[in-house]
Amino acid sequence: MDLLELRDISKFYGNVKALQNIDLTVKQGEWLAIMGPSGSGKTTMMNIIGCMDKPSNGSVVLEGTDISKENAKNLTNIRRDKIGLIFQQFHLITYLTALENVMAAQYYHSMPDEKEALEALERVGLRDRARHLPSQLSGGEQQRVCIARALINYPMLILADEPTGNLDEMNEGIVLDIFKQLHRDGSTIVVVTHDPEVAEGTQRTVVLEHGRISRITQNENK
Repeated sequence: MDLLELRDISKFYGNVKALQNIDLTVKQGEWLAIMGPSGSGKTTMMNIIGCMDKPSNGSVVLEGTDISKENAKNLTNIRRDKIGLIFQQFHLITYLTALENVMAAQYYHSMPDEKEALEALERVGLRDRARHLPSQLSGGEQQRVCIARALINYPMLILADEPTGNLDEMNEGIVLDIFKQLHRDGSTIVVVTHDPEVAEGTQRTVVLEHGRISRITQNENK
């Protein structure tokens, strides 16, 4: 079943063609990597998929509904209800504990539930660090809090932008193991990355060059 479909997507910023005629389908339960050099359009594509920007032309179909013409308020609601976002920069609230950061995401969706938030932290191996502030956590631990925060509202799509970009080798391995487990559990994941090792763990790799898809590679992980 197709969860996400980009149909002839283009994005222009003045005379700059950030994306041109992108056609891409992501199936439910698929793990997809988006790669390409700086300036290739990766971030623009991520922002459009994540309802943080709108295409200049084309359609974005999520779960059978064209969302490309929705207004900013409706896009915010779609992002809140259906998409879990994980960033390279952790964007944790510095004066809130790990548990409270996860519960803050619940607050904007429904009602905070400490038990559910603790379970989300346990899922990423951080239940024992729930009462710690971000400044008391390592970079890898902070990224795992971000993953727990992204999962707390049971999104249909997990969208990760360079999730291992600020991590050392050990913590990169921990985060990748979490993504592998999420995929085994049936999550749909789109990850933007420069790291070939991250891409190799996915099912397909989409390579962008100059705002266009230059190739799509089927990986061994099926």
